[in-house]
Amino acid sequence: MSRHMSQPGVLVGLGSIILLAAAAVVLLVVRLLDLPGYDGSLNPFVVITAVATGTIIWTTSASVVLASLVAALIAVPAAILWWRMYRGGPRRRSDAASRHMAGRSELKRFSARGVAASAKKLRPGLESKESDEHGVFVAYRVPDGMKLFQSWEDMAVDIWGPRKGKTTARAIPAAVAAPGPLLVTSRKGDIVDATRGPREEKGRVWVFDPMAMLDQEQAFWWNPLAPISSVTDARRLAAAFTFSGDGTRDEYFASKSDDLVANFILAAAVGGKTLVDVFAWTTRPRDDEPAQLLESAGYIDPARAVRGAIGLPDKTRGGVYGGAEKAMAILTETATSAWITPTSGVPQFDPEAFVSSTDTLYLLSEDGPGAPAPLVAAFVDSIYRAGEVAARRSPGRRLNPPLLSVLDEAANICKIKNLPNLYSFYGSAGMPIITILQSFVQGVGVWGREGMQALWSAANIRVLGGGVSDAEFLENQSKLIGEFDEATHSHSSSTGSSSRSTSMRRRRILEPSDLTALPDGRVVVLPSGARPVLARTRAWWDSPWAEAIERSQQKWDPLGTSTPSDSWDNGQHENSHAASVDRAWEANLAATKGSAIR
Repeated sequence: MSRHMSQPGVLVGLGSIILLAAAAVVLLVVRLLDLPGYDGSLNPFVVITAVATGTIIWTTSASVVLASLVAALIAVPAAILWWRMYRGGPRRRSDAASRHMAGRSELKRFSARGVAASAKKLRPGLESKESDEHGVFVAYRVPDGMKLFQSWEDMAVDIWGPRKGKTTARAIPAAVAAPGPLLVTSRKGDIVDATRGPREEKGRVWVFDPMAMLDQEQAFWWNPLAPISSVTDARRLAAAFTFSGDGTRDEYFASKSDDLVANFILAAAVGGKTLVDVFAWTTRPRDDEPAQLLESAGYIDPARAVRGAIGLPDKTRGGVYGGAEKAMAILTETATSAWITPTSGVPQFDPEAFVSSTDTLYLLSEDGPGAPAPLVAAFVDSIYRAGEVAARRSPGRRLNPPLLSVLDEAANICKIKNLPNLYSFYGSAGMPIITILQSFVQGVGVWGREGMQALWSAANIRVLGGGVSDAEFLENQSKLIGEFDEATHSHSSSTGSSSRSTSMRRRRILEPSDLTALPDGRVVVLPSGARPVLARTRAWWDSPWAEAIERSQQKWDPLGTSTPSDSWDNGQHENSHAASVDRAWEANLAATKGSAIR
C-alpha cells in the first residue's frame, strides 16, 4: 500500500531534523574545545542558548572547527551520491524506472555472494574465490552497480536487436571467463578473434569452419556417426538435418523422409560408412545397401522400413526420397564433407574427451541454402549427448567444471529441435546455455510459438536488450515488468480561495516503446523468482580481460583491430570511467576487508 504525507508535514519534519542537527554540531564544537563558560551539559538546546546569550564564550577557533564540520557534513553525502551515480555508470533517461523495479534484497541469489554460495554446492572442492569460477557475469543493477550473475545451474535466453552489444557485452565476456569447456556458435569470426587468445591459455582451441570464414586450414575432423548405436540415436542426429522449423513441409512426406534419413544414418553407423554415403543413398531410390547393412547388424525393423520406402509407388517414393535428399544436400559440398570424413594428417575430434576438458570449440557457419548450419546443430547436439553421459557418471550427476554454451545466432545456424526441452534439465547437469536471439518472433519461426514460449519460460535469466520491434512480445514484457503509483497534482481557484488536490494513477514502469528504445548499455534482466531489473552492461573493454582480448584480436583479426563488429555507436569507452571506479572501489574494499568482493 502506498503511503503519502502532506507537503506541510514534510517541511515541518525536515525543518526539525535540520534544527536538531545544527544544535548537535554546536554542542560537539563546544565539547571538543571546552569553551569558556561550558558546564558539561549534554542538552544541545541548553548549550546553543548559552552560546546565544554569551554564557558560553564563542571563539575564533570554534568558528573554524564549526565550518570544517559543516563542510564535512555536506561533502560526505555528496561523495556518496557521486559514487552511487558513477558506479551505476552514465545516466540514461530510462534509469528513473529502476526505482520501481527489483531491489537488492530480491536479487540475492543472483548476486556475487549468492552465486559464490551456490558454487560451493554445485562445484564440490572449489577453493577459488574468483567470481568467474562461481558463475557468468550478466550486468550491473541500475542505479547502484550491484553485480548480477548467472549461476552454473541457470539457463539464459538473450534477445537483443541488431548492433546493440550482444557480442561485446555478453558473448565475448562470457566466453573468455568460462572456467571449463566452452562451446560457441557464430555467423562471424569476431568472437573467435577476440577470445581465442585467452581461451588458448586454458586449453586447446578447436575451430569448425567448413566455409573457411577465417581463411585457415582444416585442423581436425569429426565423425557424427561415432555415438550412433540405436534408432533413437539416429533419429536425434537426423533431426539436425531434417528440422527446418518453418512449418512448410508436407506432414506425410516430411515424416517419411525423416524416418528414411534416420534409418540411413543408422545403416551408415553400423556399416562403417559416412554421412556422405547417407546422402548418396538418398539419390538412389532403388539401392538396397542400407537395408542389407541394417539386416546384417540385427536391425530388422529399420531394414524393413527402408525396403518399404523402396517399394512405394514411383511418385510417392520420389517425394519421400526427394525430401531426404534435400535434407542432406549440404554434403554435396566437398569442403563441408571433408570435416566429417577421415582426413589424412589431422586429428579426430572426440566429444567425450572435450566435455571433461577445459578446451574451446567454435562452430562457424552462415545461414541459407548450401550453408553447413545443419552440421553445426548436429555438432552441438553431439557435444550435449557426450555431456549428458559424462554428467551421469560425475559426482552429483553434474559436470564440474561446467560446460558453458554460448549459442549466438541460434535461430539461424543452431536449430536444435529439442532445445526447449533441454532447458528443463541441463541446468542440473552442469551444462548451462546462453541462447542469443534477435527477436522472440525469430525463435517462434524455429521452435513454434509454444516451443519458443517454453524456451523463454524455462530460462532462469532472461535478458532483453534494445532494438527489438516485436510489439506483442514487448507488450507482454511490459506487463511483466509491472506498474507503479504516480501522483498527479491539480490546482483550482475561485474568488477568494484556492485548493490543491493530489490523486494517484497506475502507470507502466516501462512501456513497450521504452523497451524497444532501451539505450545502448542498458538491458532489462528478468530473473526467475524476482521482479525484473534495469541493468547496465559491461563491454569487454571494461572487463578484467581487456588487454588479453586486444592482444588476441591483434594476433587473429586480419586487420589487427580491436573493435568488434557490433559495438554500439556511442564509442567503445562509454562506460570506461564507471569501470575504473568499479575496479578502484573493489580493490580498496578487498584491501580493507582482506577478502574478495562478494
